[in-house]
Amino acid sequence: MGFKVNHYAAKTIKRTHTVDWELISIELIVGVICCVLAVVGYKASMLLVFIPAALIASLCLMGIVYSFYFCIKERQAKRKQS
Repeated sequence: MGFKVNHYAAKTIKRTHTVDWELISIELIVGVICCVLAVVGYKASMLLVFIPAALIASLCLMGIVYSFYFCIKERQAKRKQS
């Protein structure tokens, strides 16, 4: 018994960086929640709560900064080309 696989040829698309506001808002919410958990874990001297929460919070917040950085760089590149 064989499987039928539909294969479509690769299409060329213009690669641009778009800021997905839903993704940024979700990352911000998760980052804030993990930041609060990290603070609570630090105050309670619970390293098993503090370390993972602080790591996730920092990664989420760095992801937001990364998205905004490339959005700004893309706008500057567009202005140079115009």
